Amino acid sequence: MNSILRSCCYPLIVCAAVLWIYACDDIYDNIKNFSDAEIIYPPTFDTCFATIGYERAEIDLRKDGRIPSSMIDHSTARKTVIVYDEDYPTPTIIEIDSVCSYVNVTGLDEPRIYRFKIFTEDKYGNRSIPQEVSLVPYTSFDKDVLKQGILDPTTSIAPNALVMEWPTGLHTIMMEYHGLHYEYSDKDGNIHTGARDRNPRIYSGNLPAGEEVVFNMTYRVLPILEGGSKLLDTIEVEKPLYVMMPTPEQPFIPQELNILKANGISTFTTQDVTEITTLTYPMNMTTFADLFFFPNVTSLNLTGKGLNGMVETLTYARNNVHSVVGGGAWQEFMMPVDKPAVIKTPESLQTLKDLIDAGQITNIQYIPKSMGVAFDQFLEPYIESGVVELLTNDHSYFPDRVFIEPQFFANGYVQATNFEFRMYYSGDFLPRPGFSDIAKFDAQNDMINGQPVNLHLEQLIQNDGKNIYRGVIVQNRPSFFFALPRQWRIDNKRYPYLKFKMFIGSDKSLVTNTSGNNRHVFRSPWIRPMNRLWSFAQNSDYGQESWDAGRNSSITDGEIQNAWHEYTIDMSNNDGGDTSNRRNRVYVFNIGHEDGVTWSYDPNKEVVIYFADIRLCKTRND
Repeated sequence: MNSILRSCCYPLIVCAAVLWIYACDDIYDNIKNFSDAEIIYPPTFDTCFATIGYERAEIDLRKDGRIPSSMIDHSTARKTVIVYDEDYPTPTIIEIDSVCSYVNVTGLDEPRIYRFKIFTEDKYGNRSIPQEVSLVPYTSFDKDVLKQGILDPTTSIAPNALVMEWPTGLHTIMMEYHGLHYEYSDKDGNIHTGARDRNPRIYSGNLPAGEEVVFNMTYRVLPILEGGSKLLDTIEVEKPLYVMMPTPEQPFIPQELNILKANGISTFTTQDVTEITTLTYPMNMTTFADLFFFPNVTSLNLTGKGLNGMVETLTYARNNVHSVVGGGAWQEFMMPVDKPAVIKTPESLQTLKDLIDAGQITNIQYIPKSMGVAFDQFLEPYIESGVVELLTNDHSYFPDRVFIEPQFFANGYVQATNFEFRMYYSGDFLPRPGFSDIAKFDAQNDMINGQPVNLHLEQLIQNDGKNIYRGVIVQNRPSFFFALPRQWRIDNKRYPYLKFKMFIGSDKSLVTNTSGNNRHVFRSPWIRPMNRLWSFAQNSDYGQESWDAGRNSSITDGEIQNAWHEYTIDMSNNDGGDTSNRRNRVYVFNIGHEDGVTWSYDPNKEVVIYFADIRLCKTRND
């Protein structure tokens, strides 16, 4: 029985061993198969937010910001994959062969919602869990809407020129302005282009009168989105400007009417002024705006020389006497009374700058500091380029001597009754109509105390006898004066010498010291320079500042009724420097010297004194 059992068991043991061996192989194969089927997905991005640009978007994918791919620990991820338009027949897929901290998606040119899924991908093509974001890009449709909000410029138009300005600027709640570019054709077919950044202003000249001109304007702007955020991109918006130019016959309204009239202009259309190539402006002008309507002006004189009526007037009224000074033409010895630091800059310099920069105005004559330091600074670059010609004191523009015109005469009686000096003038200017401060006399046929007097006119520089003053001494301090309006001063640096000639026409016995009458003092003048007269404080912002120029020599017995005596007053120590308060406006001619002279006027024994060749000179010999 045991043997039977033993013989039966051996085959069973062998079979069991074989089965056990096969069973073990199947177990490992199953483990192996399970291991091959497992997928380990790459890491996903940790954030996703979009910033909108023009027809594009930048999508950030990391919370710690934008860093290079080489610095990113990308584990098993090898690519960045962007998928959008999944609902479309052909979705858009963008693959980038690196792991990115942000992506820039372009070509978003439709005004609709774009939905994005963004993955990482490993080397086996396995993708991460996606990050998703939706956005509406800024497209050409939005740009067309924005264009309607760009302000058109205000325009100043002449038949042949135009100025564009944006007084309130181009910034709006919809955009920031960052510049513009323009292009147009002039009447000769020449194409002009240019660019402007801040505070744009465009001057265009040589335009076709009476025709439409197209200005192709391209604005560079940064749109502002809803909520106040800004677009990523500055964009260019084209918005042409169409301008119908006026005809040359259309009138313009001059802003400096008196100045243009003084230049001989009486009708104000571009057609009427087209032949004018030179204009003169006085130093007291206020605006250059009228130049805009003069298409052919190439030269400017900024001294005012030759313009009659451009000088202000000033009235002296006191002691029942009225005198007026000024009102005629500027003279070369005149400068603004203000110190350079307080002289105001003329307005509308931009018009002048436009014409210089456009090459129309090629020559400007200008006296340094005559319109203030700021104006000098404005002209500096044009001095270097040769456009501005500086009229310095040694320039030939200034003659060696300048005769003081009678428009600046005033009767000394307005200051004090004992200044009474009965005055007469030989020329045509005085007396002023309606005033009795001076009368007229004939230098060729004058009489004194019933006797004719020979004035020896051949001894004068101005020997026609038309600019002579005659004074009859009535009180003991006979005086008259020359004064400029309060806006002006005498430039003693340019013309440091006051020179004149004096002639005594009465018998010498009437001006000889007899009976203690001290009549000899009337033989010599006392010149008193000052900023203003004692009684007229309102005429100077710099006080009175009178100073003694020194006493002068007396006319001799031999000169009386025979010779003109020349006097020279040296004012070189009063140069009216930039910091000086001596803004010399007045010269008082005092014949009495205020030396306690007693005097009684006798109509039968008049003492008559003449003054001629009153002038300001560069040197003692002029």
